[in-house]
Amino acid sequence: MQARHLNKIIFLLILSICFWQSAYCQIDTKQITQADSLFKSNRLLEAEAIYKKQLNTNDKEAENIKYKLAYIAKAKNDWINELAYLSSIQARQASPNIAKRLNEIGEKQEIPGYQINIIDQFQWIYFAFFPYITGFLLILALYSTIILLYKKYNKRKIRSSYLYYLISYLILLLIFANYPAFLRFGIIQKDKAYLRDFSSSAAPVRRILKKGNRITHWNTRDIWVKCYFEGDLGFIKSADFQPIN
Repeated sequence: MQARHLNKIIFLLILSICFWQSAYCQIDTKQITQADSLFKSNRLLEAEAIYKKQLNTNDKEAENIKYKLAYIAKAKNDWINELAYLSSIQARQASPNIAKRLNEIGEKQEIPGYQINIIDQFQWIYFAFFPYITGFLLILALYSTIILLYKKYNKRKIRSSYLYYLISYLILLLIFANYPAFLRFGIIQKDKAYLRDFSSSAAPVRRILKKGNRITHWNTRDIWVKCYFEGDLGFIKSADFQPIN
């Protein structure tokens, strides 16, 4: 790899770190204000209908809406939707309070997978200190980049291995900065969902999932989705679960 490509590679990778975000629809402030008024007046069903239409907004507002929808679901004793909304918030902004509430719902409904564990604790640290950790890692990347640019400016030889190390570091930093985007969870919505060996109704059933089970899902093949649940990897129908982030 030639040193003259260094500036272009670094620029593109850092640009990806800064701007790797999904596009969101513009928020309708009048609708949100109306829904908030209904919410405060305890007209929860009317507020819920408006909030659901506004979920495709910017990150911060969508999170506030999900909190309110979770509250409404709890008031309706609709535990499955409360579980889905809280899990969606937790996947993007983990907090101990939400984890405790998810654990309460899991215990009450006898659903495994919502116990507080070491992964939850790691996520709390990640979200609590994300700006500081990312800032420190970016400073290291910038320092390394300046050194290489200084060497290039002085026409000193730059080993290819240095470039590979820097690129690998930036890629890892990119993954770290976008960690929540890789958490693709889903909540089983049906009383029974069949996790099969491959994407066919004729495939053997690995296990039966019940309403409220949380899965990790990936690529879709027609109506089938590849997913993971408690050590088992297989396929379920896309209609059997609700994506939560």
